[in-house]
Amino acid sequence: MFLDLEDLNIEQLLEKQIELRKKLSQAHLTGMVGVTSQIQNLLDQVSIEIRTKTAQQAVEKERERKIDNGEDPDDDTLNIG
Repeated sequence: MFLDLEDLNIEQLLEKQIELRKKLSQAHLTGMVGVTSQIQNLLDQVSIEIRTKTAQQAVEKERERKIDNGEDPDDDTLNIG
């Protein structure tokens, strides 16, 4: 099962996570072992994407903070060009 998560924002990812948790619970209750492992894999993918996007937002906020303070946002970046 493939799930395209790149175009979703964090709020949409959280909604998807809730939806998948509900489906996982239903699959557990009905004893659908194969389906539960697939849904768990999807939940893991969503969690990874949430962590990735949260980290990206933190970097972007730090960059904006540096710009607002008149600092060079790329001061801690090695430029080999």
